[in-house]
Amino acid sequence: MFLENNITLCIPFEIFLYQQTISIKLIITKIYLIMKLKFLLIAFVLCAINAVAQKNLSKIFVGENGMSKAHIQLSKDQQFAFKKQNLEVLLSNNTESKLILKSASTDALGFAHYRFKQAYRGYEIQHASLIAHARNGVVESIGGEMVVNFGFSNRYDTRVSISEASALQNALSHINATQYAWQDEAMEQALKNQMKKSTATYKPKATLVWYNKGDEIIPSELRLAYRINIYARIPLSRAEYFIDAKTGELLGKVDKLCFSDAIGTAQTAWSGPQTIHSDYVSASNNYRLRDLSKGAQIITLHGENGKRGQEYNSTTPNWSFTNSDLASLDAHYGAAQTWQFYYDNFNRNSYDNNGTALVSYINDPTYIDNAFWDGQSMNYNIRTGSNGGVTGIDVCGHELTHGVTQETSNLVYSSQSGGINESLSDIMGKSVQFWSKPSDKSWLLSNDMNWLIRNMANPNEFSMPDTYQGQYWSKYANVHSLSGVGNFMFVLLVDGGTGTNDKGWNYNVAALGLSKADQIIYRSNDVYLSANSKYPDWRVACINAATDLYGASSNEVLQVKNAFYAVGIDSISAITCTKPAGLGADSITTKTAVLSWNAVANAKSYNVQWEKTGDQSWVTVSDITSNSYKLTGLSSNTSYEFRVQTVCDTNSSSVYSASSSFVTAGVGGYCNSKGLNSTYEYIQSVKIGSFTNESGDDGGYGNYSKYTAPIQSGNNYSIHLKAGFSGSPYSEYFSVFIDYNHDRDFLDAGEKVGTISTASTNEVTINFTVPATAKNGITGARVKMVYGTPSFDACGDFSYGEVEDYTVNISGASFIATNKNPSAESMQSNIASGNNNLLALNPNPVINSNAYAIYKIAEKGNVQFEITSPTGVVLKRFDAGLKQPGNYSFNITGMDKLHAGTYFILLKQNGTLISSTQFLKQ
Repeated sequence: MFLENNITLCIPFEIFLYQQTISIKLIITKIYLIMKLKFLLIAFVLCAINAVAQKNLSKIFVGENGMSKAHIQLSKDQQFAFKKQNLEVLLSNNTESKLILKSASTDALGFAHYRFKQAYRGYEIQHASLIAHARNGVVESIGGEMVVNFGFSNRYDTRVSISEASALQNALSHINATQYAWQDEAMEQALKNQMKKSTATYKPKATLVWYNKGDEIIPSELRLAYRINIYARIPLSRAEYFIDAKTGELLGKVDKLCFSDAIGTAQTAWSGPQTIHSDYVSASNNYRLRDLSKGAQIITLHGENGKRGQEYNSTTPNWSFTNSDLASLDAHYGAAQTWQFYYDNFNRNSYDNNGTALVSYINDPTYIDNAFWDGQSMNYNIRTGSNGGVTGIDVCGHELTHGVTQETSNLVYSSQSGGINESLSDIMGKSVQFWSKPSDKSWLLSNDMNWLIRNMANPNEFSMPDTYQGQYWSKYANVHSLSGVGNFMFVLLVDGGTGTNDKGWNYNVAALGLSKADQIIYRSNDVYLSANSKYPDWRVACINAATDLYGASSNEVLQVKNAFYAVGIDSISAITCTKPAGLGADSITTKTAVLSWNAVANAKSYNVQWEKTGDQSWVTVSDITSNSYKLTGLSSNTSYEFRVQTVCDTNSSSVYSASSSFVTAGVGGYCNSKGLNSTYEYIQSVKIGSFTNESGDDGGYGNYSKYTAPIQSGNNYSIHLKAGFSGSPYSEYFSVFIDYNHDRDFLDAGEKVGTISTASTNEVTINFTVPATAKNGITGARVKMVYGTPSFDACGDFSYGEVEDYTVNISGASFIATNKNPSAESMQSNIASGNNNLLALNPNPVINSNAYAIYKIAEKGNVQFEITSPTGVVLKRFDAGLKQPGNYSFNITGMDKLHAGTYFILLKQNGTLISSTQFLKQ
């Protein structure tokens, strides 16, 4: 709160009578100073935010399809102070997109971890998240999945057409259960007791969120939907249902019941004689299954029909059951051991790390031979043919780990993310067992109950994959099957192993042991994974976790890489360092070019070597941390080549890639210019005379040079412009440029024909007169729209807005642009009159595959022709051979391979540019 908000201005009566003039001056001065302080504070905050924005990290944060990258490690010069507003400026750049803090925690390594949800126009985007990892108040890495570019085709309408009640009814119609949790009085009362809240209920309430169908967030397909959590009792299910707020359509659902498929007996004989803590309450039936010795209460209750939520009682602290109540003892012991395991190993107090009670419901008869986590509690069902129930100790660890995952990464319970969710529970379930009973080390799930359902050391035994995209793998497989890959990875991490996987990759993993492997896996879930993480993301998360714990060059990091390599995730393992592929050059001018290549997954940096083609004298640029690099200081119309080497995060290096070549633009090519971000504002339409182009968002630059507007010298014209916005309008400046003298730039007097501002989608108009000195023929025109400030330069990139290039055909002048676009007839006339070094193309526009270059040279020499794009990229080359001074024509072939648009043909002699002319391809 700013200071002046707390000031009360009180003027004593005497002062008012005798010194009112002085008092008023003092008061005005005080108010002025306060307001000045306020503006200084605002300016300081804005400068701080701009300082972060100037790091230009938004580029490296942007991933594919409008989403952020899943994992970004910031270099020292990229790191910034942790502030919520810094993250919003840096990562979103949209005032309608906000971050909502979900949780914050600090670990023993000194890292602070902040998990955010993302909201747009006031509504949460389902599964969108950001995780910021900071140390000493400085953000060192970022993870998660956020929408960074909202789709132009989606208006993100927040109006609803159906009511919450209608949405609920639509969701229920897809379930058709005979009984729901809120209709079961015992379940309702048990929930109130568990939550210690008299208003707690399973009755669903709808919440509006942004959601799209499928497992991935697709910004352009997001729809406003009602999210409704429905717990069905018979048949059993619990899921979040998403109902389109306009149409009532069911868009999708996310299961919330995390089943273990752990089936078997759970008699205490499997875990041996164990100490069980219970709660003394009264003289008769004076003990109940409540363990108050832990940081969180361990509460074990009846789950049978008619008894749900009732206590288990005993007259002695030495518990003994012979009937189906026997299962309660194993569940109680298993929950207590799981809490102790998490507390001792990870300093975690309960599944949510807030000391929330661990509640178990035993012997629910609704479903036989199963157990599940329902979002608040464990449910252990009856085991066929046994009083023990499905309560083996690895089952208990498994179910409670679903609760931990729910409160950390919140992995979606389907497809790959669901497979990782299940694998994490299998891993920690077995870890609880090995930690509690070191002599009982079996990688078979539910071995305590002697009912074997999965083999972590050999998933194939139960027709589950042990290799990513290998045998038994299917993206449509259930989550328990897909867990096999992660399970086998963990076994190798703990015990080590060698072999050949389904992809034919030979692997060798050295054992880290249970304790280190547990720490790495737990930290990957607690700190780095997010809702939609896939197996390759888990690899990165585990590498990051091992790096935090043991150091970037540690053996632990190496073995994590080897373990994931062993299960077919990332062929670029710690064993090899692969050279880059996909080399190319873009944004080529007369003096610069932007080199790019495909990123290598485990690259720490890249080295680039470049040279003039054929020189065999490479110039080396080292320590490039992105997969692109801008070369400067080049020569025009010159061929260059470059190659790239990977420096991997194990400090090994690849060989250099094969070289890739490019040619700089010839002198006189139009300069490059584009908006770096057109997500929020763009050129919607351009109109001059009878010509109109409705373009919309072109991603910062639109080449419409194939469209030609006719204009005449000496005449007056109006160019009508409209801005487009994805959300609220912003202040925009249009500038229009025309190359009147055909010299391939917009620098001459009068070639900036006008500037106008707008802050709406209404049409604005720039009026101009074509000067009498303009030259006849086709020439370039540029429309530039820039956010916030007018542009006085037709060249260069800028932060927000867009550029569009067109052509105009000038007529009515008394002379032509003699070396730019003469007709064949005027060319012959000029040749006859003795003009030297002239060039024309016939026909122009070019319609078919052939055209003729009609030219005249004044000296002897080798003649070459080049066809270039408007930016100077050489598309075709032709050698006409040695020519004496004179008049010639040359057949230019293959013109049908060019797309419709504007091009240039260049006449060169002995490698020197003699003349050039523009032409259209139709």
